[in-house]
Amino acid sequence: MKQRLKRFFAVVSRRFGKVLFWAAFALLAVTALWCFGAFFHAFDLPVFVAWSAVVLLTAALAASLFFPRALWAAALPELLTVIAYQLISPEQRFRNTVWQKPWRRTLEVRKIDGGGYELRNVRDFVYRTEKEFDVRYRTVTVSPGEISSIDCVFSHWDNLEGIAHSMLGLNFTDGTTVVISLETRLPEGAEQNGLDGFYRRYGLAMLAGTPEDLYGLRTDHRGETLYVYRLRQDHRTLCGMAISLLEQAAELRRKPEFYNSLFRNCTTGLLPMLQRANQHPRCDLRVMLNGLAAKMLYDRKVLRHRESESFGSLRARSLVPGLCCGKGAPRTRYAGESECRWLRSR
Repeated sequence: MKQRLKRFFAVVSRRFGKVLFWAAFALLAVTALWCFGAFFHAFDLPVFVAWSAVVLLTAALAASLFFPRALWAAALPELLTVIAYQLISPEQRFRNTVWQKPWRRTLEVRKIDGGGYELRNVRDFVYRTEKEFDVRYRTVTVSPGEISSIDCVFSHWDNLEGIAHSMLGLNFTDGTTVVISLETRLPEGAEQNGLDGFYRRYGLAMLAGTPEDLYGLRTDHRGETLYVYRLRQDHRTLCGMAISLLEQAAELRRKPEFYNSLFRNCTTGLLPMLQRANQHPRCDLRVMLNGLAAKMLYDRKVLRHRESESFGSLRARSLVPGLCCGKGAPRTRYAGESECRWLRSR
């Protein structure tokens, strides 16, 4: 039996040895690119040490082209890098972190008698400019059973169609609107960087705020293009979505998470609520290109619209006209007419 196994592996090695080698080499080369980023962005290594690690790993891969056994010299450090990366926890990374002022407080959810929820740290900043504002927080009590509608909001910046920040607006029968936003939580002094967002440098923050704050900041002071779409669901589904969202916020406060630019961002955080609505967008790439997520929701018949209305028409009507807080700026910038209740009241 032992001799048969030896002969079998000898035959496999002769016939498929080159294929297996190049497959392993390709895998290690791709992993090496990820490791290069980790050396500079995931770990607090001196620049000299990071560059030395890049040179040594590259040399090991190059050597394997002449000496195939040298693949182990590349595989071992890559494996150790991946293990070290997985051991980084939010508690460890952010143990002594001072957060930037907009994200210093996150949504705190407390369940109260009667099925309601007390929402603390609901943001209601008063802005003079994007960077100058008066900090103000509210405590709001809501009941998911009294929800009237949910708005799905997408805010595009720099005229980028494929990228947007998404939010959910919870509208209640008493006229209260609470906007929920899943955001990058930045440490003091840090500026958001796309690569750092892949390497566990930022926290994930669930914020709650008023429309005047979270919508108005983007349209009035950042010049973003903001669309408000209403979800097309029955009351029972809306109630379940609201409960799921608030429970997720409570869980995130109990167990902090890292922000990830691709897999755990402002749009992929909507997945639990969309699943509540019997939608399953996990395999749709438009979840990742979040600027296209509104069209995805329209295709899945999740958005409320007129009979036989095209997405283009719905999008034009969902565009927030002008500066949403009504500061006297020209309103010709946007041609559409939003049907969002919060805007109709102004």
